[in-house]
Amino acid sequence: MNLLRIFAMALWAGCCVQIADAQVNITVSKKKTVIDGKDYYLHTVRQGETLYSISKAYGVLQKDIVFSNPDSFEGIRVGQELKIPEKPESGNFQLESSQYIYHITKQGETVYALMQTYHISMEELYRLNPELENSPLQTGQVVTLPKPNPSAPPVPSKYLIHEVQRRETLFSIAGEHGVSINRLMEANPEIDPQSPGIKAGQKIKIPLPDVEPIGIPVEMSKADTIIIRKDAEADPVECDTTVQDSFHIALLLPFSLSDRAPADTSIKKDAEGRYVRKDGTYWIPPFSEMALEFYQGALLAIDSLKQSGLKAQIHTFDTSRDTLQLIRILNDSVMKRIDLIIGPFFTDMVDRVARFAAENHIFYVSPVATNIESVKNSPCLLQVNSGEINTIVPMTDVIARQRDSIRVVLIGNKSENDQSLFTAYQNKLQTILPDSMVTMFQFKVDSIQIPSAYLKKDKRNIVIVTAGNEAFINLVAAQLNASVRDYPIHLYGLVTWTNFINLDPEYLHRLEFHFATAYYVDYQRKEVLRFLQQYRKYYAAEPVVSKQDSYAISPVQYVFLGYDVMFYFCSLLKRYGREFGYCVSGFRLPTLQSDFRFTKVQPSGGYINTSLHVYKYTRDYRIIQMAEKNE
Repeated sequence: MNLLRIFAMALWAGCCVQIADAQVNITVSKKKTVIDGKDYYLHTVRQGETLYSISKAYGVLQKDIVFSNPDSFEGIRVGQELKIPEKPESGNFQLESSQYIYHITKQGETVYALMQTYHISMEELYRLNPELENSPLQTGQVVTLPKPNPSAPPVPSKYLIHEVQRRETLFSIAGEHGVSINRLMEANPEIDPQSPGIKAGQKIKIPLPDVEPIGIPVEMSKADTIIIRKDAEADPVECDTTVQDSFHIALLLPFSLSDRAPADTSIKKDAEGRYVRKDGTYWIPPFSEMALEFYQGALLAIDSLKQSGLKAQIHTFDTSRDTLQLIRILNDSVMKRIDLIIGPFFTDMVDRVARFAAENHIFYVSPVATNIESVKNSPCLLQVNSGEINTIVPMTDVIARQRDSIRVVLIGNKSENDQSLFTAYQNKLQTILPDSMVTMFQFKVDSIQIPSAYLKKDKRNIVIVTAGNEAFINLVAAQLNASVRDYPIHLYGLVTWTNFINLDPEYLHRLEFHFATAYYVDYQRKEVLRFLQQYRKYYAAEPVVSKQDSYAISPVQYVFLGYDVMFYFCSLLKRYGREFGYCVSGFRLPTLQSDFRFTKVQPSGGYINTSLHVYKYTRDYRIIQMAEKNE
């Protein structure tokens, strides 16, 4: 599904969004006339112009145009002369003909709300209003709708379209979507029940279940008062429930919708100024996708929190990748009233926002970027992403529990900038294992030694590879896989490998691959399945695992991250007020993808999420969580 359409549907939560809007270049007419004492521009419609682009050019709403030109309800045509009011009238309107209602959208109204109000399916809504499929729903936009039947129930979309990926089966797809094999077969009669094979790239229908509440408890029973300290010198702080009844929250996200042109010259602009690929899909900058996915999840969290009684105004700003834009945002008068800041995504922006947050005593959540030095020096900063270095502790805890039956081989990549991770592992292993149990190598990608040079047959070989280069990992994993029959091997590495396109997952299962991460979605949990139902209902799409990037330690699902961050920190804010940061160390709340446990890094510093779990690929093709140290 097109992400611009998803973004439009996301605005149902009624947040204040400040983003740039691309539009077709329209020349404002100089011809004017007076009708019944009102001033109008006379605009002649040209090729490529739409009601939406004309309304934006003249600074009026679409309803202001159509009510001055009743024949434009049925659409506009090239050469048509439109009367554009110079001073538009206020108010919301609705007209109807014998067959249709012409609905003027109100602020915060969404496609989903129209579907429910007018008992219309998404397919029918887009058939009558094809422009909605690829453009955001605007305040004052004219939407054609069939006359509603008050006795008819709401008509949701019946199916989600799923494109089959490599190695997927009907069984795995049914489990992921929470439907039975029988329902899946009924929705796809073209699949032969006697030989139900499917192929990569094939599109199948997933019947959408009824939506249930996600089920994560927002209101927790009041625990004993938590006593903590702001720093080593300060008096204790009592974390008791707040009397504050409403809040202001700032979201700083890199939507970047008006940023750079794509490098691919085959991607062209359409009449509305949007970039379109050859296949008709819209191109969006990669970080815009991450931001939109995060925003989708955050809006679903806001909806859950509203139902629990949270009163908050969400101020959403587009930071792009522009430091000057960030400075302008921080200088906005509304930022002085903010109780919680979430974002931006980029490491080079963290310090600037952290300084602003410290000066104005506002707690600030960095959801993606990793910057240990910033956390050490910023008392109001809460960093969600633990960073690769912090994965060493849970990984070596698992290794230490096996010390009587293992031999450890540490492998690094000489050609890659992973020296700090290699050295950190080296130092940690020296503190938990005798030197005789550990062998260390650093190879170049063109000189990797064969496994027989460093493996032993009489012990389980734990091979830790600190590299993140896909070509290097492919070579090492292939060599180890070829040796696994002769040597007992467990492979330890980085969660980012699971997102490598060319790394055969069969290798990871045979080598019982171990990785540590703060981000993992268990699709067997009922809360996750209910979240997926909500997501599919509102967005008619499927959450995706974003492409690997240098700002995250894992293939994060930003939809889940947005939900978890917004849900967790708004729950903290609701419970303890704007001083919530001092209470974060003792606060626990179930989430969907991320288990948050925040620790103060030093007396004058901020907080970092130290909750990391180790997961293991098994030979029976499962991924399981390893037991914790204290279990």
